[in-house]
Amino acid sequence: MKIYLRTTRKDAKGQSVVYFIIHTEWISTNFKTAPEHWDAANEIFKPSHPQFAQLTGAFILLKQRAKNYLQQLELDRIAFNKKHFLSYLFNNTKVSVEELANPLFAQLITEYINNTELGFERVKHYQVIKSEIEAIAHNCRLLDVDFKFIHQYKKHLLAKKNCQNTCTRKIKQIKAVIHYCQKSGLLKMDPLAFVKLPAIKGNKQYLTAAELKTLEILYQQGTLTDAQQCCLQYFLFSCYTALRFSDIQKIEVANIVNGSIEMEQQKTKRKVFVPLIDKAAALINTNTAGKLFATFTNQASNRFLKEITLAAGIEKNLTYHCSRHTFGTLSIYWGIPQAIVAEIMGVDITTVKVYAQIIDEVKIREMSKWGKVG
Repeated sequence: MKIYLRTTRKDAKGQSVVYFIIHTEWISTNFKTAPEHWDAANEIFKPSHPQFAQLTGAFILLKQRAKNYLQQLELDRIAFNKKHFLSYLFNNTKVSVEELANPLFAQLITEYINNTELGFERVKHYQVIKSEIEAIAHNCRLLDVDFKFIHQYKKHLLAKKNCQNTCTRKIKQIKAVIHYCQKSGLLKMDPLAFVKLPAIKGNKQYLTAAELKTLEILYQQGTLTDAQQCCLQYFLFSCYTALRFSDIQKIEVANIVNGSIEMEQQKTKRKVFVPLIDKAAALINTNTAGKLFATFTNQASNRFLKEITLAAGIEKNLTYHCSRHTFGTLSIYWGIPQAIVAEIMGVDITTVKVYAQIIDEVKIREMSKWGKVG
């Protein structure tokens, strides 16, 4: 630990803050002084300081407390934790060895969420994972999350009727928190290194061109309830633009520029430029200010979509995200180059290739009917 007066930063009175430097962390001591009253060699205030006696006693106490904390970490072979250090330093709150070396996993998930740029939907996913972990292991701690635990967690998910892809996605998210703990110094080895996850298959539900046409006609007829009609309006818009539900929720009139959508994706923070086809433009009213659509929640939208597909006679279990799959699949089907589809959807070309594979499956299925008609 070093103690340093940060003279490169001065307040209006010409004073600078004294910092503890621990590893790469700069931690303010909340003490200030002018450079001429600081003894850098001995890391203490000079006797010339107007409040020397008052400041020195309090500062020495703080410095000793910091040293005691670091010595205890070294004895227990525990990684430095800034949050715990500050709590001990200024509140004299002692944290147990178990809490330092083996914190609650739910707390670590929260810390990961707060320190990582995640979209709204991804944060919700982690909140669900926290509740699921609590259900199978109350007060689960970091060192409890090992190969055996993941096996138990997956068994729990499958019992709750989660599909294999959902299990893979959730375990990948847990692994991301584990890797965060490694980078934070809480773990030296990855306890999930031997957890092998099957590749997520591109089993993407989508509407065919004929099914999409059926929904368009249903919307034009106006025979649905107001709520269903409203939901179908922004669902069709996503079919034409590939916007995720999170983007439909936040898109504003200001995002429509010269007949195109210009916005930053909520999930990836990637900027997209989507030219509006006539069908999409007809669904919006750009003469008003604010949000482009009044939306329900994702869960409510999915519920309305089930009612809509039933009314349309479409035998598919649609969710809102199927609109995005519909855009990708039909774009490839109608001959739009994969690179252009990738740019509009805000993804890499590898993701778009999945839609091309789906179309190949359709071709094979349809060609198997050749010569069997009549």
